[in-house]
Order: sequence, then structure tokens, then C-alpha cells
Amino acid sequence: MSFYTASNVELLYASTSPGTAKSSFTTEAQINDTVGMGVQAHLPADFWFPNRSQTGRGIGIVARGLMSSTASPTFTFTIRAGVTGNTTSAILLSTAALNGANNAAQIWELRGEVIMTAMGAAGVNSTVQGVGLLLSPGLTTIVNPVFGNAASPGTVTSVDTSVTNYINVNCACSVSNASNTVQLLQLLVYGLN
Repeated sequence: MSFYTASNVELLYASTSPGTAKSSFTTEAQINDTVGMGVQAHLPADFWFPNRSQTGRGIGIVARGLMSSTASPTFTFTIRAGVTGNTTSAILLSTAALNGANNAAQIWELRGEVIMTAMGAAGVNSTVQGVGLLLSPGLTTIVNPVFGNAASPGTVTSVDTSVTNYINVNCACSVSNASNTVQLLQLLVYGLN
């Protein structure tokens, strides 16, 4: 590493145990639950400081787990910032509804970066861009795009950098069935710059 840009990557969070497996659900549910994984990943309120010119600074997120599905459910993976357990706040990274491939215990990996593009005043006034990939042989399409706000180019204009932002890894399934399961086994969050 040359340190030419005077920037670095640091591990901000690493899970030490798997999350609780979710099954028979159709609404967006948190899969990095504190019951299974313990303390939740978060960015403190001062993460984007010491000054308000932290554009270009970001985080990297890597989530890995297992999924199983019956004949034809869809799965939608979402990573949100906000209060703990949140299923309604700023979408940092999200997939479209992805078709399950009628498989048991297939690995999945969601990997993406979220970069600050415009620092705003306190409140939901800052803008980030999130882009990544979700890979899994448990889906009919193995390689899938992931974007902030679930749409290209991944722009999210509603991030509040003045509060603690918990990293909520969520999933929704279109068909409630005990065989349609998702479990988060590992979560890593990196500070970029």
C-alpha cells in the first residue's frame, strides 16, 4: 500500500455470530437481528466529520448468508440506514425482487459501497450513492445489481448524518412458506477514506 492518497480502509464492524434464520415471512424483515448477531453495526453521528466536506468518503458493506426456496418466491434484499431494526428509512443498497431457484441452503453474498456525494445540514439532507452486486446460485439470475434507493444510478437524498445510523440488513420474500428461508451468517462494514 503506497498511502499515496493518504486514505485507508478500516474494518468498522465484523459480526461474531450468525443472525436468526427467517422463514414464512412476506414483509421486509431485519436479518442482522441483535438476538442472533449481538451488537448491531452502526455509524456514529460524527462519522462524516471532522468537517462537512467529506464528499468522497464512504463505507463498504459485505453481507453473506444462506437461502432456500420453494418453486417460485421472490426475495428482495435491502440495506438501510437509520434507527435499529428499521424497515422504512433511507435505502443505502437494494435489489429488485429476485426469483428464487428452488434450491436448499445456497450461499448468497451482497457487496456494495456507499459514497457521500453531498453533505447537508442536520436532518435527512445528505446525499449518498450506493452501488453493488448480489451473487447467489440460489437465484434464477446468479449475478444481480444492487443500488441505493433500489434504482440506478443509486442516488439516496435522504440520509441524516447528524444521528447514529444503524446498518439494517433486511429481506422480504413474496411467498410465506417454511421452506423459503434467509439467514445472514456474516456482516462486515468497512470505512473507506
